[in-house]
Amino acid sequence: MVNRLTIHHTENQVQLLWQRGKSIPRYAEPVPFSHPFDESALAEIRWYLEEYLSFPYGIEPEKADALERKLQGWGEELFTLVFRGNEKGRQFFQEATREGLQQCELGIASEDPEILNLPWELLYCPDYQFLAPSFAGIYRSLGSFAVRAEMGQLPGDKLNILLVIARPYGEKDINFKTIAKPLLQALKPIADRVNLTVLRPPSFTRLERELNERKNFYHIVHFDGHGDFDEKSVGFQHSFGESGQGVLVFENEDGSPQIVPAAQIAQSLTDCNVPLFVLNACRSAREGDGSFSSVATSLVTLGAKGVVAMAYSVYAVAARHFIGRLYEELARGSSVEAAVAAGRRELINQPLRPSRKGDLRLADWMVPVLYQQEDYTPFVPVNRDPTDLDAFLEKPKTIPLIDFPEEGQFGFIGRDYDSHRLEQAFRERNFILLRGIAGVGKTELACGFARWFQETGGSKKVYFASFEQGRGISQVIYQVGRDNWGDKFSQDPEDKQEATIIKYLKQTPCLLIWDNFEPVAGFPEGNEPLCTAEERQAFTRFLKGLRGGKSWVLITSRREEGWLGIDYKLLEVAGLVKPDAEELGDKILDTVGVNRKQLPPEYLELFNLLGGHPLSLRVVLPHLKTRTPNQLLEALRRGLDTFAGESEEGRDKSLVVSLDYSFTCLSEKARRHLPFLGFFCERVNVDWLNWFAENSDNEDGRAYHAVFGENIEITDWVKILEEAEKAGLIELLGGNRYKLHPTLPWYLKRRLLLAIRFVPRKHENEESIKVLEHHILVFYAHLADISRKKLIGDAKVSTFNLQMEEPNLLLYLRQAEQQQKWHYAQAILQALGEIYQRSSRRPEFRALRQRVLKQLGEDLPRVKAKGKDSFDFWMYLRGVDANEVFTRGNLKEAREVYQAILDELIALNDSGTMDKIATANHQLGIVAQEQRQYKEARAYYRAALKIREDAGDRYNAAGDYVQLGTLAQVQRSYKEAIAYYQKALRIYEDDSDRYHAAGVYHQLGTVAQEQRQYKKAIAYYCEALKIYEEAGDRYHAAGDYHQLGMVACLQKRYEEAIAYYREALRIYEDAGDSYNAADVYHQLGMVAYLQKRYEEAIAYYLKAIPIWKQKEDWYKFPGTYWTLGDTLTARGQYPEAMRVYLTGLSVDLEYHRAWVGNYIQSFKAVVQAIGESQCSALWREVTGQEFAGEIRDLIMGED
Repeated sequence: MVNRLTIHHTENQVQLLWQRGKSIPRYAEPVPFSHPFDESALAEIRWYLEEYLSFPYGIEPEKADALERKLQGWGEELFTLVFRGNEKGRQFFQEATREGLQQCELGIASEDPEILNLPWELLYCPDYQFLAPSFAGIYRSLGSFAVRAEMGQLPGDKLNILLVIARPYGEKDINFKTIAKPLLQALKPIADRVNLTVLRPPSFTRLERELNERKNFYHIVHFDGHGDFDEKSVGFQHSFGESGQGVLVFENEDGSPQIVPAAQIAQSLTDCNVPLFVLNACRSAREGDGSFSSVATSLVTLGAKGVVAMAYSVYAVAARHFIGRLYEELARGSSVEAAVAAGRRELINQPLRPSRKGDLRLADWMVPVLYQQEDYTPFVPVNRDPTDLDAFLEKPKTIPLIDFPEEGQFGFIGRDYDSHRLEQAFRERNFILLRGIAGVGKTELACGFARWFQETGGSKKVYFASFEQGRGISQVIYQVGRDNWGDKFSQDPEDKQEATIIKYLKQTPCLLIWDNFEPVAGFPEGNEPLCTAEERQAFTRFLKGLRGGKSWVLITSRREEGWLGIDYKLLEVAGLVKPDAEELGDKILDTVGVNRKQLPPEYLELFNLLGGHPLSLRVVLPHLKTRTPNQLLEALRRGLDTFAGESEEGRDKSLVVSLDYSFTCLSEKARRHLPFLGFFCERVNVDWLNWFAENSDNEDGRAYHAVFGENIEITDWVKILEEAEKAGLIELLGGNRYKLHPTLPWYLKRRLLLAIRFVPRKHENEESIKVLEHHILVFYAHLADISRKKLIGDAKVSTFNLQMEEPNLLLYLRQAEQQQKWHYAQAILQALGEIYQRSSRRPEFRALRQRVLKQLGEDLPRVKAKGKDSFDFWMYLRGVDANEVFTRGNLKEAREVYQAILDELIALNDSGTMDKIATANHQLGIVAQEQRQYKEARAYYRAALKIREDAGDRYNAAGDYVQLGTLAQVQRSYKEAIAYYQKALRIYEDDSDRYHAAGVYHQLGTVAQEQRQYKKAIAYYCEALKIYEEAGDRYHAAGDYHQLGMVACLQKRYEEAIAYYREALRIYEDAGDSYNAADVYHQLGMVAYLQKRYEEAIAYYLKAIPIWKQKEDWYKFPGTYWTLGDTLTARGQYPEAMRVYLTGLSVDLEYHRAWVGNYIQSFKAVVQAIGESQCSALWREVTGQEFAGEIRDLIMGED
């Protein structure tokens, strides 16, 4: 017997009611109610649930942890107010929960929006912890609002659900079937007793019409889409001076957003007679100033028995967990309140949510809420007796999927955006063409969507036909006719059969899938069609007859089918998006007993190479049981016959047959020369192909001729590649670049190697292939070197070119390593390094360097023994490592590495190394300057500058001028600093090097800032920022965001400053750069201090201080300690401030004595506040010494 506790709120009081089963309710005396959730507390909860994971940087994780601890305190205070307000209330709670919380329901009844908005789910009892997850149910109701008259009789044979899926924001929206997938899964056990209909189109107009046309039919209307609370929107309560109401976002007919406020929903759906609404839309339960202003309460006023809604924004993954469990419980026959409670427990058990920093824990189990005016159980399972003769003799079920292929081993995975595109396309046209390369998953998409479309009421039946071996329209007609009229259909003449089927399909919503349609008209183009011209005309006639009807035809092909002469909608099909590809990959690996988490980092490179291509994933990944990712990478890129003879031979054959089919249909010239693409990876540029193939007068052309027997011109390549594209082997990316089928290079290289295996002079042919491969390596090394140098003058174009060629550069970097061609390896790695550093991909660059250094060797004497190229490469790698160490604030280690490099260079006594000696001096100067050893730094810079000026190296000398400028600036010699900067700027601008000029603009900005010329400083920073962002260098852009924040702060534009700082912080933390992030923590602390948000300021300072200590930055450490002390002083925490000041001052006196003046002024403020006597006592307590001597005289002396 369930106990029910009800908290009834009226005016400023709450009264507790307790009812056991259906007995008469008992009442406790009303008690005053003043809840603990002021505006600040509610704002904190909203921040935690709706904003925290969008910016989990800086002190936000610590704030989130603190907030989670506060939730318990607030919940306990709320519990005390309600259940400990008087003795009766205490007794009621004890009696109601005596049999366990799971036997007790809790209701909150009120008509006050403020009370309904409270997070009642946080109620916390010390004996039971949070109550909501353990109660049999917790719900809100509208006080004395009368339940409308009983609805009409609803169908009892099936549970009828109307699902509204609104995704008006296209590819940027959440996945189309995020909610529908777990919903369908939950309903599977009772599928024969469920009628699930998806509203098409998902517009509010269509919803209103559907519900009013089918009154007393739907048990549940589920809105799966976006919601919000519009503060400015006005509803029925506007006439009383109140505003703000909830909104739901539907889709217009064209797929654009249709925003509908709660008032309109209430007005339009009056008397629709739906007992239960489920809204996984954000903020659908939030109330405004007036009563019934949320979507949830508006629906309750319509007479709904219950509304499940969301009090705050909800993450898609959380909604998926909650909704899946909700429907599982409803399918078992649970009441709505019990199902909501179970869904809440699921959120507690599955707490990880996506964020910019990966999955993080979020306590969002309080987000779902239930409004309920009376108990409601939508479905009652019926246990059928399996021996029941009547049930056995029931009418046989019709089969809705005709001639459908069996679902694949791994099921239908992902494709949510493609499914949404199909849904929208079906609204516009009767005919859809899915086009994509071989093995990309066109058939799986067509069949997976068709199952979904049929299960959710989109079509009555689905007819599948494969055209791989050809078939005529008569077979399509007979398929539909036989299914509906049996053998009698064949007795009619053919013209009547066609007319009958066209009439049937126009009147009955069916879906026809015509799979692998390309051979019908001959594929690739020029090959013999599998259907005659007359048969092809019959297809056109049939399709034209279906126009304007209720049925659809979905065609899959590797090309367009313009010969059909119909207005079809073309949808391109690409590989799986990364999360879906990962899901498929994990399932494949599970079947062969491989754990992805235990695979080495190279697995990611292999996975990315396969590009989400389903067939390639199914063929390649099983080999990880017996091969390493590196071995498979080499096999795919070099065409090795690694996959032969494996247990998965059938899978291999599926790939080879697919590629063989396309390849053998090509022209002789295409078959002869296309294997050259096997020397490339993922992408290929026509110009590069032509470079090798056209001219037999140069070495590259002769190497090509030796392998392929002839040279060809660019016009030949254009024709060959167009052929390959039509055959579905490659895809035009734009301009002169093509994307390769992921396993095509392996296949083509393998064909080439197999072709020479049984011919005379096999050894010579193999050697010719190696020579050609070497020429391509040299080509890519030169391309990388030239592109890197062009980054100076044309960063945008060069960056794009390097990014497009990245797969090929990585391929030939590995080859250079394996062949120990260190000069070429360095050229490629330097170019990739520039791109990786500019695009915040430093961990990838570091991993590449570590891999190469392992091959090269870390022992310098052995490296030197390998020759000059290996030594130069080693110096480059170690130099980059030192730069990275320096950037992260490890000055001591960086100095040791730079000094070791310099010593080695000098010991060589080689005039050819002078430029490297200059670089080492330059870097040592930077380290010395950071260590505030200015005299030493100047000497290093001068030494570097002399070498470069003597060599006439004006360009590299510019870098020394910049550093001499920073040295002058830090010593406040601004005129000298500007002169150096301008000199460097002229050199960079003369060389059209805008990228390095950006660094000078940044420095000129800092000079202007220090001279309080803020307008000029902003202009310089913005110019630098523009250049960095154009070059895709977010990491260096962070420095300008930081400086713009400082200027905004100095101008008292604090919110603007915070925005700039947060952007810089996001970049630094994502790059793993804690040292530069600490600077931002300090500045955010300063802004908080100036805004008198002292607690937040202290949190930021405490986050920066450990980093300064770890990096041994004894200049910034006492600086942050000083600002921390000032913050404590501002809060009146003088003893704590004194301790902080003394700690910071002792460090400053030991190292730089840079902050002594600041500390003296702060000590004066403390003495003035607490008096010399107390100050002396604190001094003695902290230092163990008397408050005397020079420091005391400075503190107590006059300014």
